[in-house]
Amino acid sequence: MNKRVVIVAGEASGDEHGARLARALADLLPGVELSGIGGPAMDKVGCVLLFRAEDLALVGISEVLGKAGQIWRAMRGIRAHLRELRPDLLILIDFPDFNFRLAAYAKKLGLRVLYYISPQVWAWRKSRAVRMTSLVDHLAVILPFEKDFFAAHAPSLPVTFVGHPALDQEPADGEDASAWPWADDRPVVGLLPGSRMSELRRHMPLLMETARLMLHEHPDLAFVLPVAPGLKKEAVASCLDRSLPITLLPQAARLVMQKARLLLICSGTATLQAALYGAPMVVFYKTGWLNYLLGTRLIKVRHIAMPNLIYEGELLHELIQDAANPTALSKLALELLADPVRLEAMRTGLAQVRQKLGGPGASRRTAELAVSLMAPGDVSAPR
Repeated sequence: MNKRVVIVAGEASGDEHGARLARALADLLPGVELSGIGGPAMDKVGCVLLFRAEDLALVGISEVLGKAGQIWRAMRGIRAHLRELRPDLLILIDFPDFNFRLAAYAKKLGLRVLYYISPQVWAWRKSRAVRMTSLVDHLAVILPFEKDFFAAHAPSLPVTFVGHPALDQEPADGEDASAWPWADDRPVVGLLPGSRMSELRRHMPLLMETARLMLHEHPDLAFVLPVAPGLKKEAVASCLDRSLPITLLPQAARLVMQKARLLLICSGTATLQAALYGAPMVVFYKTGWLNYLLGTRLIKVRHIAMPNLIYEGELLHELIQDAANPTALSKLALELLADPVRLEAMRTGLAQVRQKLGGPGASRRTAELAVSLMAPGDVSAPR
């Protein structure tokens, strides 16, 4: 009988990681039946989706309230799916507020649970590390410092550092370089406002005014905005200032990271992907005031940009909330563009970040871990 695996990913990045994991599972277990929650990438590799990740992605309290009905229907539906299917394994990818509740329900059903890509409990709500011990059979972490964190805060939880899945990019995942419309010597700035509609609405006015100020000082600049997989090109286009020379490239983030001279990038998973390409960048983020006030009280790390956390220092500039204004962002971006020495120092530091993440193979190692968890009587793997 074929193995049955349910994968739950609630973010655009989780969807991509879930798709790579699904492919690795299919290689190891021909005929494996995959279902769950995900987005276009998981759909493309043959995972039967009960609910769409893009309908559930959210940031902050206001979005939770706005999507409460959708979230509840998805939770109720995926629980029913687990009851009826009784899968051999449930794989949860990040998305903690939803997945913690689902993990608790899965354990009541006696199902095995692999958590892939740990929630950032090391940044806030550290008590969740201990709680995971009762919810998860094994935790696959993707950041080098996470294993030590869990060893200190939840020593009985089996944890494996599998490396970062962004290093698993296959040639087929890359974008066509011929889509790049500029000569290599043209100064092009990449604009990455985030992969959620809420981030788009909040960050596009900032980026439009920043671009306007930069063009006033540097008229030969060009700007490119890669449309994230979870967003529609029309929605992004409606936020553009048509008087500015901004080119939209749908689903071309990697190409932009490789070719742009500088990125203005929303804090999130994309910053780490950009770091793997050695892309110089300035990180920004704006959120609702309630979310910001709660975050400043709860978050216990010095930086929000993942490359800075891994580098263990301020390699990248971070402009947050009030500091993320057009005047400050444009001034900093223009200073960096005019200083090749600083740009090269940033690339050198980003190479160190990449080195700390290990080599490719995270998806394959996680798939092997999943297979071991489905073996009769074996619910652990080497730590």
